[in-house]
Amino acid sequence: MITSRFIELQPAFDALALLFLQPERLGAASALPAAAETILEAAQGGPALPAELLGKLERIASQQPPSDLEFAQAYARLFLGVSEETIPLCESAWTSAQRLNCQAAQLECRRAYEEAGLELSGGSVVPEDHLGLMLGFLAVTALRGDEAAGLEFAAKHAAPMMETIARATAAKGAAAGPYADAAALLEGAAALLTPDAK
Repeated sequence: MITSRFIELQPAFDALALLFLQPERLGAASALPAAAETILEAAQGGPALPAELLGKLERIASQQPPSDLEFAQAYARLFLGVSEETIPLCESAWTSAQRLNCQAAQLECRRAYEEAGLELSGGSVVPEDHLGLMLGFLAVTALRGDEAAGLEFAAKHAAPMMETIARATAAKGAAAGPYADAAALLEGAAALLTPDAK
């Protein structure tokens, strides 16, 4: 039995984690409509999402998603560069005074993962405060039914990052390509992670 919106959102967290960690993976884009549907279902009977966002989510849920190649190309263009135009996906880059990766937020995320009994395997080169790993952590805690750990982590790290990345991506306009839809999913999921949306 589903006990909260947090647990209901697990498939959306999982799909978003893949799009922000491995968009080139075969089938990553195909989960977009189901993720939008998951967010729409979780929003029913709860705090109202803005009408414009609901419209975007309904459109995403009802249409064929862009190809994996389109997502991989947009990901490289938006998130992998080193210019002022690049959107950093690590919380440290947004929250540290120096705007550098691998700062306090990374250590805080690592600690949260360890406290939940999780560790990165295979010598991961992705910093622990990367949005994709945060979304993966939310997916795992929701799958485990560990609502308390997931909501605490969401409040401190994931939801603010989801909102930040959604705004930065949306600000790119047409240049965001298929990640404009991913930004809408981030915005919707983050809105449902507020304490009163539980």
